[in-house]
Amino acid sequence: MSVLRRSRRANFAFEELKQGNMERECLEEICSYEEAREIKESKVETDIFWAKYRACEPEKKKSRDKVEQCLKETSKCTVGNGRTYRGDIRVTKSGKECQYWASNYPHRTTFNPSTHPTENLIENYCRNPSNISTGPWCYTMDPEKQWEECVISLCGTNKTTVEPVVSVVKVAVGTEKCEPNFGLDYEGNLSVTVSGLPCLPWKSSILDQRRKGFIPEVQLKENYCRNPDNDGEGLWCFVSHPNMTFEYCPMTYCDNPIDEDIIKGPGGRTDTEEHQTFFDEKSFGGGEAVCGLRPLFEKKSVVDQTDQELLDSYVEGRVVKGQNAEPGSAPWQVMLFKKSPQELLCGASLLSDRWVLTAAHCIYYPPWDKNFTTDDILVRIGKHYRTKYERATEKIAQLERIIVHPKYNWKENLDRDIALIQLKRPVQFSNYVHPVCLPTKEIVMKVQSRGKQEGRCM
Repeated sequence: MSVLRRSRRANFAFEELKQGNMERECLEEICSYEEAREIKESKVETDIFWAKYRACEPEKKKSRDKVEQCLKETSKCTVGNGRTYRGDIRVTKSGKECQYWASNYPHRTTFNPSTHPTENLIENYCRNPSNISTGPWCYTMDPEKQWEECVISLCGTNKTTVEPVVSVVKVAVGTEKCEPNFGLDYEGNLSVTVSGLPCLPWKSSILDQRRKGFIPEVQLKENYCRNPDNDGEGLWCFVSHPNMTFEYCPMTYCDNPIDEDIIKGPGGRTDTEEHQTFFDEKSFGGGEAVCGLRPLFEKKSVVDQTDQELLDSYVEGRVVKGQNAEPGSAPWQVMLFKKSPQELLCGASLLSDRWVLTAAHCIYYPPWDKNFTTDDILVRIGKHYRTKYERATEKIAQLERIIVHPKYNWKENLDRDIALIQLKRPVQFSNYVHPVCLPTKEIVMKVQSRGKQEGRCM
């Protein structure tokens, strides 16, 4: 078997193999690419060295010390798309701190030292293991920004791999002034969100379908923050972002007095009349009109015995006799099920044939190394028993997307601990699969009011 070999240039006494050959060939003298190729052996290493070497302009007859110092400095620069960058920059183009490659906090990594051991994924230094055209990047320590490119100088030029991003200065909100009614009457020109994203114009053609149901008295001017739907969180606007369609705006709101009016009658669905719908079925999915009517109880006028037991034991204790619920008594109860390892993750509620409501901390909570994606979870609906598969009643659905509340505060107090899950395909309702009703603004919990909580024991 013959092997094709690259011919070396003629040399004396194996001088190419001697230590210090580079110093003689390329530092004291001007070497050629072929000579550098013989020194480095690897074409990739040669190309990296050659780009840096030419950037040092050795043809200008610089001293050996100056050329050597220049080569050391070029370890801070890169060539091409930065695939071979081995510097120690660890911040992104917008100034975000890089996440450590070996960590899954706060983002689960696809590229890490275990999966890509040859990519020099050291500490949290910017690298380009995915070979993208925009150069070295890193996962960021910002929970809302999975990854971002880094600004790396290109050897021998005044250019960088990407341009640095000037952070949008958030509008300072004075502590002396506050906005009443959660910004319902606000007419200012604030047009940036809490994370610094610019607001989209309200009259944008791409937002035509999203403006339905707005309060007509609220004037939607330019791209200024408004509260056209009387949102209890205050001012907001639409944004252009891959993971969210809107975001709230920074504003201080005046404290509103607590409504002391007592709402008479129990909350929830207690009649079989058609439920007044609020959502657009095209986006929300089907089932809102019949929500809360359990096929095996309200629809058949069958009394759920646990409801009476709840009233009887209200004063004495919080657990109703410690007995199992009746099959079909909570057809909106959903199990979030982790694929690997297979185990119960959390409970959730079926809102329609397309949407499920759960707690945000079930999806994302870095202290517990939780950062699940649609590929990590299944939903199991219509279950009565926690562990076994119930072929006759159970339905298993895949996830299309997960939407965590944009102001979910996992770092401090778990405020706005809520998330929506969209199913990949609509689920078919049955005696054991049926949606629950969302509360209206008129239905609020009062002190000492009675309620029924459903869930699964771990």
